[in-house]
Amino acid sequence: MSEAFRPKQYRRANSEAETSELLKHYAERARIIAGGTGIYEIAHRGLLGQVEALIDINNLNLGYVKLGDKFVRIGTSTTMTAMFESKELAEYPELSGLYDALRAIQPLQVKNVATIGGAICTGLPFFDLPVSLIAMDADVVVAPENRIAKLSEFIQGYFSVDLHPGEFVKEVRIPLSSEHERICSAFQKFAITGDDWALVNCGASLKLREDVISAAIVCFGGGVGEKPKRVVQIEKMLEGIRATDEAGIKTILEENMEKELETVSDIRASAQYRMHLAKVLGRRTILNAAKIAKEEK
Repeated sequence: MSEAFRPKQYRRANSEAETSELLKHYAERARIIAGGTGIYEIAHRGLLGQVEALIDINNLNLGYVKLGDKFVRIGTSTTMTAMFESKELAEYPELSGLYDALRAIQPLQVKNVATIGGAICTGLPFFDLPVSLIAMDADVVVAPENRIAKLSEFIQGYFSVDLHPGEFVKEVRIPLSSEHERICSAFQKFAITGDDWALVNCGASLKLREDVISAAIVCFGGGVGEKPKRVVQIEKMLEGIRATDEAGIKTILEENMEKELETVSDIRASAQYRMHLAKVLGRRTILNAAKIAKEEK
């Protein structure tokens, strides 16, 4: 842990209103804590020297999974292990991408304490969970006013999210299938080691009418810039083709990926290699989502 990270205050909030007031009081000098793994990641790199107060929200009872007619709602303090072991989530093919991402996250010790809210609010493009959730068109509910924001817009860049003074993420909402359209999702990751951050990762969800894609979301993370990136034009090109058309999907990705996605070079991989990975992972992830849908018919 960085020597620069020496918070002076640890406050355990007992309500959403108290949490909001503490955040307003300390402003940029405060950070929310639930599991603490995100705080550790940032502090370890010496990026929290200005933080004076940690605000613990574990007394707010925001560790839950609730199923409704249109959404599954996951409280911000829900751990990754709790989501992975949730019987309520296990039956839904539209949530398969979430399970793929949770399965990829290591080590187990981190998964036992890391929370869905922490993974989102750290604002890092290398994390797996935000990429899978953006692909599933997830929203965040922001307390205390219950403001709704698309996760794809909420994450703005490295360590930067769309929170106003006094606000914090209360829950995540993921859409469920309707009577007329099935939703299916998948996620894949390529990393150097089993517990490493992704060189490239990909989440995809498909809305299907019969076997035809009526809508698609494809999102990439890892070395693709400062935030997870949707490939919107490729999503539009996928509409109207059969979800099992491997050759057609491969052609769309091969011919258009460079136009939409900018990969980066660093000591771990070149931009060219990451671009190759994006094309391969994109194709595999889309086809895996379609396979899940076929198995559920």
